[in-house]
Amino acid sequence: MQYKHYKDKNASVLINQKVLADYQPGLFCRETLAREQHDTCSRGRGNVMFYEHDSLQLVLKTYHRGGLLGRMIKNSYLYSGTERSRMWREFLLLGQMRDLGLPVPRPVATRCVRTSPLCYQGDLITERIADAQTLAEVLSEKNLSDTTWEAIGRIIQRFHHHNIDHTDLNACNILLTRSGKIYLIDFDKCAIRRGRHKGWQRDNLNRLRRSLGKWEQREATFHFSKEHWQALQRGYSQPNTSTPSSSESRLSSLRSLP
Repeated sequence: MQYKHYKDKNASVLINQKVLADYQPGLFCRETLAREQHDTCSRGRGNVMFYEHDSLQLVLKTYHRGGLLGRMIKNSYLYSGTERSRMWREFLLLGQMRDLGLPVPRPVATRCVRTSPLCYQGDLITERIADAQTLAEVLSEKNLSDTTWEAIGRIIQRFHHHNIDHTDLNACNILLTRSGKIYLIDFDKCAIRRGRHKGWQRDNLNRLRRSLGKWEQREATFHFSKEHWQALQRGYSQPNTSTPSSSESRLSSLRSLP
């Protein structure tokens, strides 16, 4: 991924030069976009807005805290360097995963804004996956075949094969398109793992299993069963004969977890 760094007052911006020719501040202006009545929704920890720019379908995510702390400090984080900011790291990680051929949204731009000497806020813009629903949305409407569940398992295994630790793998962070493609999204606080310890892979799968169980309890109709999970596990267990690319360690701005 070719990207360019801009400074705009107290903001640091990265853009993907394969998508945008230049930095345009209006891309991050939620007030202007809201006045234009673009579609908005809330998904995960971030507040997400969908909009169109120069024939591109884009997603603007503003980073918000979750849990109890998020009720007190909604969208501010302790500043320890722009390169270590959450949106900066997610932008670069998405680019690296795209280079590896993994099915993730294309990163477009990211912005880290210093709000004080100690704090920052930020946003991430990605290209919207066309005609897609979350796994949770799909299962609320219809049953999926064992073949599809196995395909989901194989996709997760591909990420693990390249040592991608999706720390928030849940039923809302897996997208299925009408054409049958499967994507993973929302890589905030995710990273490339190194070392022989593989417990994080099991943790990813357990988190997804708990998420599906919660949706099953919450929804009056939710098409998920033990047999479906077994099909996913079969797909995940299929051997991956490809070799992880050496580009996994090329981006110096990304620091792998131990």
